[in-house]
Amino acid sequence: MQSFESAEPKSSPTNCGLWRQGDRVADGLGSGVDLRAITTGSFLENIMRLSFRAIAVSALTLITLSTLATAAEVRVLSVGSTQIAAKAIAAEFEKQTGHKVIFTIRPPFSIDKELAEKTFDAVILSVPAMDNHDEAGDLAPMSRAALARVGVGMVVQEGGLVPDVSTPEKLKATVLAARSLTYIDPAIPNTSGAIAGAALAKLGILDEVKNKTRHAALAVGGELVAKGEVELGFFNLSEIPKGVTVAGALPDPLQGYTVYEAAVLSKGSMAEAVTAFVKYLASAAAAVHWSGAKLEPAATYVRTSTSQ
Repeated sequence: MQSFESAEPKSSPTNCGLWRQGDRVADGLGSGVDLRAITTGSFLENIMRLSFRAIAVSALTLITLSTLATAAEVRVLSVGSTQIAAKAIAAEFEKQTGHKVIFTIRPPFSIDKELAEKTFDAVILSVPAMDNHDEAGDLAPMSRAALARVGVGMVVQEGGLVPDVSTPEKLKATVLAARSLTYIDPAIPNTSGAIAGAALAKLGILDEVKNKTRHAALAVGGELVAKGEVELGFFNLSEIPKGVTVAGALPDPLQGYTVYEAAVLSKGSMAEAVTAFVKYLASAAAAVHWSGAKLEPAATYVRTSTSQ
């Protein structure tokens, strides 16, 4: 009777180093191959792989659900002169937090009407207007944050001669020589028109140029200058209309600023996202956007971001 040899099996590429002495098979299925070792190893490996996949999928699901559950909408009512910077800052805030910021832009004289008819979570206004709403109890306590300020510049039709208005004397001569000029009605508070009117009064020519002055809203006034129907215009440097060229800012002795703040509204959402957005508007990271939109960040003229 033929007997099997008991010598230790040789290693080969097919056994993958899983043979053990005495664990051999001689039935033609793979002489000397330990089927139990291969089967058990593969089974455990597959189980571990499936377990890791299940854990990863579960973690991703939890993260997604958590983000969806905590994402919030922040409804902001703002005047137009801050919108370019504020929207750019909001886009960054949305990327970092997952929250959504929705803006409603209105001119200063329409803000009160909008607040009376609709609900908002935060507001961006000039300081005098913000003071009024603070006194009326419309703002959440201690939520005001200084953002930026903007001065007024003089514009002419694009492509035309650009006068030198770098000093009060040169500005005065330019205005007196112009056939017409436009700016927002100075009777409307907290506007570029009030600043322009005050500058002309300081120059002593307000009455002298009255007959050639057309008071108009920003869009209308900008179009008048762009078409050449009016020679000069005075607008906030942060909202210069198309078709015009800035001749220069009002000289320092005549310059005035509209200072803007943001605040949480007491009747809106008290979600943490609202407060976080107001703070982000006043953050160091937001300063580049205020500067890029021709406004001076609050850090350049106040020591803290909280209004005094």
